[in-house]
Amino acid sequence: MTFSPQLLGSTLLTALLLSACQPESKPASLPDSAPAQQLASADNSRTAVDWPGSYQGVIPCADCSGIKLTLQLQADQQYQLSRYYQERADEPEQTSGRFEWSDDGSSIQLDDADGSRFLVGENRLLLLDQQGQRIGGELAAQYWLDKQQDEPDDSAPAVAAGLTIAGKWQLIELMQQSVADDNQVFLQFDPAGRVSGYTGCNNLTGSYKLQDAMLSFGPLATTRKACREDTLEPQFLEVLAKVDNISIAGEVLSLNRARMAPLARFRRLEQDQAE
Repeated sequence: MTFSPQLLGSTLLTALLLSACQPESKPASLPDSAPAQQLASADNSRTAVDWPGSYQGVIPCADCSGIKLTLQLQADQQYQLSRYYQERADEPEQTSGRFEWSDDGSSIQLDDADGSRFLVGENRLLLLDQQGQRIGGELAAQYWLDKQQDEPDDSAPAVAAGLTIAGKWQLIELMQQSVADDNQVFLQFDPAGRVSGYTGCNNLTGSYKLQDAMLSFGPLATTRKACREDTLEPQFLEVLAKVDNISIAGEVLSLNRARMAPLARFRRLEQDQAE
């Protein structure tokens, strides 16, 4: 069978017109079983939340009044975690390491022994169970950690306003545990770089170096009086050996190590009290 050129051209033109009228094809949607990383929005906690910083909260404890958690998250995915079992332990447990984000960017997991997991929110963290699920029950609302104000940065305006480390400071908190108001432990700094004080048992003296907010102590000498077993001296001297920076908020001086929770806090004594 033969076709005339006129008929063939008419047929081709009709086919082209019909093709142009067909609806444009669409890509297939992702199935419900698609991996979480494919379903995650570009804006998740990892990318849209200002998550680096220090978080703190008191979570339920089976055999104590509560566990005080302080978790410092750094931008390079390093962390420092402090666990203090209130009314049960003498000092907090300190761990540090690295954390990893979940595939959907909503939660993190620490590389500690428990593999601790936290859901990351705006200025808050929620402790999850070992399967990465929310903890239910009547105490569910008590597993939140709130973001803390960054004390080392806040200390700069305070120092610029004329609040210096020089003077006498009485201990009010050691290793995140309050001490009795009538304790006699203190440190006294002079502008020439000398420090003296009382450990609760012995007198101490030595030197210190302060540059901006970075603090270091030189060798500290103490008297050799025999001390009771319940004295604060061992912990106090251990703190002085670890400290590397300070922060001042009002009349309160904090001795810190890196960006972890304060090792000790002091209250500035007025001149008449210091004498």
